[in-house]
Amino acid sequence: MIVIKKMRKYLSSFKIINYLFNSYHMALKKRSRIAKTAILKRKSAIIIGANVDIWDYVIIKTGTEKVIIGDNSQINPFTVIYSDSGVEIGDNVMIAPHCMIAGGNHEYRDLSKPMRHAGSFSMGKIIIEDDVWIGANVVITDGVRIGHGAIIAAGAVVTKNVDPFDVVGGVPARFIFNRQKYYK
Repeated sequence: MIVIKKMRKYLSSFKIINYLFNSYHMALKKRSRIAKTAILKRKSAIIIGANVDIWDYVIIKTGTEKVIIGDNSQINPFTVIYSDSGVEIGDNVMIAPHCMIAGGNHEYRDLSKPMRHAGSFSMGKIIIEDDVWIGANVVITDGVRIGHGAIIAAGAVVTKNVDPFDVVGGVPARFIFNRQKYYK
């Protein structure tokens, strides 16, 4: 902490660098825990709520849009959140290990260029509403919205929106049952 204070004093004339320091350490002031091995790229575009746990080897990388993580959420080891179109994670969300939340697509419609060089497009941001449980090894693709209270079974590939309180699983993910209707 002493080193950071000395660096802030030394770099105080560079407002952008000072802003990056402050935005990264803001999460720590809110009692959030970020593992030392976690990789957060473009920290100024990552907003972390209070009491958030980001565990070992999590990678969060964003392009032009923000990644927002709500209060009391947990992201377990080896999860990757990678999106140019933005990701919103609500409050009290549990994301198990080895998940991939990936927004954006390669431009595959332009046949005159290799897909790698043809650019990209997006179907919209990924939104995970409050109180969602995402099981291990889940993949969530571009433009998907997962409703409040939903559960995504381990190993599922989510390519379409999930309604509130629905439990889905499989490849691609399909409706299994609705928690509200089943547990009344």
